[in-house]
Amino acid sequence: MASQSPETLVKYCGAASGKRILEARALRWSSPHLFKDPFELNHESHLNFEPQMLLQAAIKMATAMIFAKDDPRGSTPLINAIRRWRKEERFASPEEAYDVLKELLSRVVDQRLNVLEELMSDWRSYARSLRICSFSGKADNLIAWQQFAEQHQGIAIRFQVGEFTTHPHPVKMDYRGARPEISTLREEMSVIMGGEPYVAKDYSEPQGYFEAKFTYKPPHCSAEDEWRCFHKLREVVGDAGRPAQDWYTDMPFEPSEVNAVYFGACTPAAIKRELLELLKERYPRTRIFQGRIIPGQYAVEFERL
Repeated sequence: MASQSPETLVKYCGAASGKRILEARALRWSSPHLFKDPFELNHESHLNFEPQMLLQAAIKMATAMIFAKDDPRGSTPLINAIRRWRKEERFASPEEAYDVLKELLSRVVDQRLNVLEELMSDWRSYARSLRICSFSGKADNLIAWQQFAEQHQGIAIRFQVGEFTTHPHPVKMDYRGARPEISTLREEMSVIMGGEPYVAKDYSEPQGYFEAKFTYKPPHCSAEDEWRCFHKLREVVGDAGRPAQDWYTDMPFEPSEVNAVYFGACTPAAIKRELLELLKERYPRTRIFQGRIIPGQYAVEFERL
C-alpha cells in the first residue's frame, strides 16, 4: 500500500514505559503474535481453506466454464482445453464432465499443494523473524492517549522518521472491512485456473507480499491513525528453544531522533519531575510540551514548557 511518509511519528506509552525508552534509548519491536490481537496474522496462522477444497472448487469452476454462455477468457492449457471441449460439445452434462475434470485437475492441484506447503513454511519463518514497531500520526490523538498512554497519565514521544533514521520506511495502516489472509481460495483459483502469477516470495521490496498482510486493520480502529515500521531479522528465532513471549527486539535510536516529548493532561507531577530531569540531562535539544484538556470540548492542546 503506497503512502506518503511523514517527517515525524508519535509513540504513545505509559509513564514507566516511556521512562525506560528514554533511559535505554531503545524502542521495542515485537513479533506479530505479541500484539495479542485475534484478528492479526502470526506464525501460527493457517490457510482459511482445507487443501482438499482446492480440487472440488477447481472442478466446479471448470464445469461452469464448460457450460457457460460465453467462451472463457485466457490462454492457459486448461482454458484452451475447455474452449476446445465447448466447440466439440464434448460433454452433455456436468456429471459427464466430472471424471475427466477430476483426473486432469488432480495433477494440477497436487502441484499447487506442494507450492502451498512451501509457502506456509516460508510464512512461518517470515512471521517469526518479523519485528514491528507501531506509532500514531499526531500527538493530539485522544484514542491513543486513552488506550496506549494510561488514560492521559503517560507520555507521547515524537520521533523523526524516514531516510537516515532508525525508522526509514513507515507504512500507514489501511483500515478496511476484509481481513488479510495468507492466501485465499479465490487467489488459489486464479493461479490454478487462470495462470495468475504468484508473488509470495517477493521479499526484496520494502513492502513485499508477506509484509503487506500486516498493514490492514478493521475500520473501527481507524481513529488510532497507526503507522508501522518493519524489520526482518536475519536469523529466524523461536526454533532454538527461546520462548515465544520473548520474540521481541529492543532496537536503539539516536537521541537526536527524539523530536519532542508530550506529557499527558493527567500525568502525575512526581513523574513529570523525574522525566524532566532525564530529558534535561540526555535530550537537551528535545522540545517538551504539557497537555491540557480544552474546556467544553473533547480535545486537548499543548503548551511548551
